[in-house]
Amino acid sequence: MSQAAVKVRPDELLRLDHNERLFPAPELVPLLARVPATALTRYPDAEGLERRLARRWGVGADRVLVTGGADDAIDRICRRWLAGGREMVTVVPTFQMMPTFARLAGGRVREIPALDDPAPLAPTLDRLGERTGLVTVISPHNPTGRVASAARMLEIAERLPNGAMLLADLAYVEFADRDPTAALLERDNILVVRTLSKAWGLAGLRVGYVLGSRTAVAELRASGSPFPLSSPSVWLAERALELGDRVTADYVAAVRSERDRLYAALCEAGTAPFTSEANFILASTERAAALERRFRRSGIAVRVFADRRDLVRITLPGDEGVFQRLLSVLAADSPAAASTINGRGVR
Repeated sequence: MSQAAVKVRPDELLRLDHNERLFPAPELVPLLARVPATALTRYPDAEGLERRLARRWGVGADRVLVTGGADDAIDRICRRWLAGGREMVTVVPTFQMMPTFARLAGGRVREIPALDDPAPLAPTLDRLGERTGLVTVISPHNPTGRVASAARMLEIAERLPNGAMLLADLAYVEFADRDPTAALLERDNILVVRTLSKAWGLAGLRVGYVLGSRTAVAELRASGSPFPLSSPSVWLAERALELGDRVTADYVAAVRSERDRLYAALCEAGTAPFTSEANFILASTERAAALERRFRRSGIAVRVFADRRDLVRITLPGDEGVFQRLLSVLAADSPAAASTINGRGVR
């Protein structure tokens, strides 16, 4: 089945604001009709999925916990390591659920304002203390798309006080040049959170997972629902992992190509884009709100931030037709286009 069979309708809003994969991998669509009927009547059993993920990363199944999306994993981690008013150290801006889950767990958030580095060493170390429960590193970072090296994360973990954890959120790592997962799993005070929502295109199934030490994973397993996923989600996730790179390779390649082209187009449009290794690009511009409205009028949703009105984030669609629509809006918003529309610079 080709992607053309599942494209959005002409009148449907294109959601380039949630960093989702717009269209499912063609190999996955026929599987929807093959979900066993018993998946509707039985409580889910995720042990097979956890074993498959464990083999993928070369660890024991007792070091893997499948969760209801990465959000569930982060929530459990916060409730375990931030209870009693312990502190989370995190850069800002960041994925909005990080500080939200921290505060819901009764924790305190110690912020590091940083747009250029998702794991700034000196400011992070300055904020460590006896109350530190978690240091969070998102790489590639949301919303900037910047990456932190494995060496930097390992150095921070080495300096953590006893009992504290480094939470490495690698939701977008399939789009990056390097994957630090294997190196991070060598330390017991690092928890790696991953998801099938982004590169795998399974956001609707809500399949996330956390990798860590046996002790930490056992504590997280006991801290949440025994059935965080539905049975159809478990079955479809296993089938997707069986297909492996066939699900992700073409999409990731398309996103990487679009990323370079969108960066250039954003520069041409007079914005200041951030270099990104994710499936989105963040750009700084005083016209962020106006640009968002222009996209919306063209049937495309992009992300602006209530607390940073100078930033706009655009998801890369991984589809040439949609990407051309995206470029056409930017071209119309470029300074050269505006000059022409206003009757200046016409040749």
